[in-house]
Amino acid sequence: MTETAIVTLVGRPNAGKSSLFNAVTGAHAKVGNFPGVTVDVLEAQVPISESEAVRFVDLPGVYTVEGDTDPESDEGHARRFLEELTHHQTPAVIAQVLDATQLELGLRLTLELRRRGLPLLVLATQHDALIAQGFELDATGLSEALGVPVVATSAREATVRARVLEVTAEAARLKAVPPTDSIDVEALAKRVLQPRVDAKEAFARVRARTERLDAVLLHPLLGPVFFLAFMTALFAAVFFIAEPVTGLIDVLNQALGARIEGALGTGWVSSLLVDGVLGGAGTVLAFLPQIVILTVALELIDASGYLARGTFLVDRLLRFAGLGGRSFVPLLSAHACAVPAISSARIIRDPGQRLRTILVLPLMTCSARIPTYGLLITTFFAAKSVWFRGGLFVALYFAGLGFGLIASLVLGRTVKRTSQPLPLVLELPPYRVPQVAVVARVGWRAATRFVRDVGSVILIAAVVLWALLTVPGPSAGTPPPEATPRVVAMYGSLAASVGRALEPVTTPAGFDWRLNVGLIGSLGARELMVGTLGVIFGIEDTGDDPAPLADRLRDARRADGTTAYGMATALSLMVFFVLACQCISTLAAVRRETRSWRWPLFVFVYTYGAAWVLSVVVYQLASAAGL
Repeated sequence: MTETAIVTLVGRPNAGKSSLFNAVTGAHAKVGNFPGVTVDVLEAQVPISESEAVRFVDLPGVYTVEGDTDPESDEGHARRFLEELTHHQTPAVIAQVLDATQLELGLRLTLELRRRGLPLLVLATQHDALIAQGFELDATGLSEALGVPVVATSAREATVRARVLEVTAEAARLKAVPPTDSIDVEALAKRVLQPRVDAKEAFARVRARTERLDAVLLHPLLGPVFFLAFMTALFAAVFFIAEPVTGLIDVLNQALGARIEGALGTGWVSSLLVDGVLGGAGTVLAFLPQIVILTVALELIDASGYLARGTFLVDRLLRFAGLGGRSFVPLLSAHACAVPAISSARIIRDPGQRLRTILVLPLMTCSARIPTYGLLITTFFAAKSVWFRGGLFVALYFAGLGFGLIASLVLGRTVKRTSQPLPLVLELPPYRVPQVAVVARVGWRAATRFVRDVGSVILIAAVVLWALLTVPGPSAGTPPPEATPRVVAMYGSLAASVGRALEPVTTPAGFDWRLNVGLIGSLGARELMVGTLGVIFGIEDTGDDPAPLADRLRDARRADGTTAYGMATALSLMVFFVLACQCISTLAAVRRETRSWRWPLFVFVYTYGAAWVLSVVVYQLASAAGL
């Protein structure tokens, strides 16, 4: 299919650019209320006939494409891309997505884009919101004043796709308009905005409601309290709501394993399916509810407009740690996954502050840590009240954030000194009721992505681990008393030999070879810690009915018959998981953003070093206390 044009969407943050990209292309780019949520160049090919197509490109949100901007910032990436377009053989069009409710600010960027030497069109979005505010845009008058096509639209309109495709096809046949810098942006904005008296009262009511909410939620004293309570409730909900569902999935998983063993016996095929597949990938799958709930909760914060306000509330705290309010979105999004969060750090204009943010993002409690936290809390704190377990789960989230702020302070005084953070200037979006369909789609994508990962990477890794636990190693090891031949073989396997080789280092932290093998596996994906333990203890389980992994962990024994793990081990392992960067993808993202192997190596060394030291301290203190 021949590409007839490249249409590059450019606009200020929160102008509705990604929403329009989704509406026109049918793709599902991330839509956010804060600059930097869309940080990568997104592309989608849209057919306009049986043989022709237009390629749409969604650039990061930018305030300017001129001036002295850092090449690694959003503005730097966008400017470099636009410069490359001028040399492209395929006809290129710049489509500025302009928020009609912020017309004057958007027109300043329009003048800059006119100087790029490419055909330009203006897509004035959020026209419905402008009408609700009591105004209507004179698109014809604006087009005549600028000398470029102007379309007033909204991403929610049913005809938006057809209208945008029509006008971009026309713009691709135009030549760039000679730049005219004599336009009075303020006067032009006033001239093309036509008042609508019928909508004034409705807009006044909406504005009054927003001001009443902001008076409480942005209050210097009450605002941070509400925000802290809200985030605590969010993280607690991940535990409270998902725990019963996780337990049900685990029961179904064990029942399926019992049926497989009943049908196939206890041979190697049965072991592969029950211990390798169900014990590894199936055990991780039980934590699907937590992942979905966390993702949906973060989307609700974003879509409601509260995310940007949270940025102001934590700005003072982050500035104290040397980061600043613009680090908030990467830090918050890292609770879903650190990899896109590292890319979103491009919104931080100061290079030193951006690097410090990148270096502490791996400490945030990403969703991949949830299976391990859930397993350890369910296993070793089952006798505690549900409120205690929920509080411990919340504490782990805030521990990651706390250690991140401490690390930023230390890094700022040692590794990377930076200037004082710049004052935070941010446009607050109006409060919105999140669209149910959009939120549901985000949750569905999170679920399908997690299931896909479990069915591919984690499944393959679990099967490989099962194989390594059967391949003989250089040393036999000492299995527990009355061990079956299969358990004896596992203790003499290659994986067990590697795990035992690390015990001199990890024993002070309470880790034996089984946990060591899990920690090695978690380098590929943190979820593999649970999958690895599921495989190991699945092989060790000699009962007629496969027991849940939590029961097998509590009943685990050393070679001398003593209990292998307790609360002290659980606390030590959780501390290790809070601090250690056990994710190759995260290190690769650090390498991509910093363009150096120095910083991913530094992240690996400092996080693992801190994790080992604190794990040893926690284990020794907890053991001394009799836990």
